[in-house]
Amino acid sequence: MNRDRSGSRAAESGGGRRRGAGADAAPAPHGPARSVPAGSWLFKGHDGRLTAYAPARDGLHRWTEPPSGQGPWPGPDLIGTPGWCGRVDMAQTSEGYVHFAALRQLGTGAPEVAFATQFQTGRGVTDWRSLGVPTAPDGPAGDPLVAGPVIVANQVSGTVHVIVSLRTGGILRRSRNAAGAWGGWKTVSPDPYTGDLTAVMPRGGKLEILGVGPDRVDRWVGVEKGRFELWDRIGTPVAGATPTALETGPKRATYFWRYPGDSSLVAWRPQGRGAQDNGLLTAGGAGGSGRPGVARARVGDFDCTVLAQTGAHGGIEVTAYVTENEGYGTWWASLGGEEAHAPQVAVDGAGRIVVAALDGQGRILLARQDSGGQGLAFGPWSRVG
Repeated sequence: MNRDRSGSRAAESGGGRRRGAGADAAPAPHGPARSVPAGSWLFKGHDGRLTAYAPARDGLHRWTEPPSGQGPWPGPDLIGTPGWCGRVDMAQTSEGYVHFAALRQLGTGAPEVAFATQFQTGRGVTDWRSLGVPTAPDGPAGDPLVAGPVIVANQVSGTVHVIVSLRTGGILRRSRNAAGAWGGWKTVSPDPYTGDLTAVMPRGGKLEILGVGPDRVDRWVGVEKGRFELWDRIGTPVAGATPTALETGPKRATYFWRYPGDSSLVAWRPQGRGAQDNGLLTAGGAGGSGRPGVARARVGDFDCTVLAQTGAHGGIEVTAYVTENEGYGTWWASLGGEEAHAPQVAVDGAGRIVVAALDGQGRILLARQDSGGQGLAFGPWSRVG
């Protein structure tokens, strides 16, 4: 986002200053410290209203934008989860359904993965269904889960995939077909990845899973009959709890993560199977921390990628550039205000870009694009609820 070109105050107009599992630790509202959701936690429903989720003591707190779009958001509503362990990921379908995959522990054994769905904005959530304790075929009993659960929805067929990584058993996947029937846990990769895990399924494309090792990143791609093949191996270190992915073209995604050397963000797109060029591009943001929030949105007449991060000063910074044009450079600007983390980017029912984040107490902050200005200018921060 270049404020010189747009003529706007850009990220300064706010009067106010973004994913893998077990993400950044944050104090939960009215409860002890918990992990923030592994990926997205701000969604626009089929009716255009936004819904935000934040960890609580016994599950998730949910706030829903009022029908008018004005005034306080009702909530929080508690999405209770017996045995809640604080680790959760969410995915939204093209119908507006929000699926949840969470980790819970109901007894003295290993934690299990549970699944639930919210079908309509502001309405109730289905009962949690157990997906069992992930175990690799012929793997050791009690093999600890080190990443996940991560959840991905197929935007064409409606199938859902839940993915985890075990310390010795590698990456596992359990899937639900469009008719609602679940298969068992199946191996994606026998190689163990003790780092982060992220996944994406571009519309009409294949399920892709990114596993992070100590000094490399591997991309596994679904090929046929449930099999996955290693399509890319990139020799690069990755800062923990920072990888995320965004569909940026037909059957194509761009991955983002933070380089540990200067904490800047790196963008990577597959260059074709077997390509020698690793395709790494800088997205700037040096000195930032945590996983960025990312979304595609219209800025003026352009299809842009909008990124939000916790900057070096502790506040939220944003940038925007024409999608898949990272090579032209990025300009980060501060939204001002207090320290915050786990930022999200979404587009509301009026087509405005919305940036959300969690403050030091786990409460939700929200800043909306000022549609009356030019370029990417934001109004002031407000607290949800």
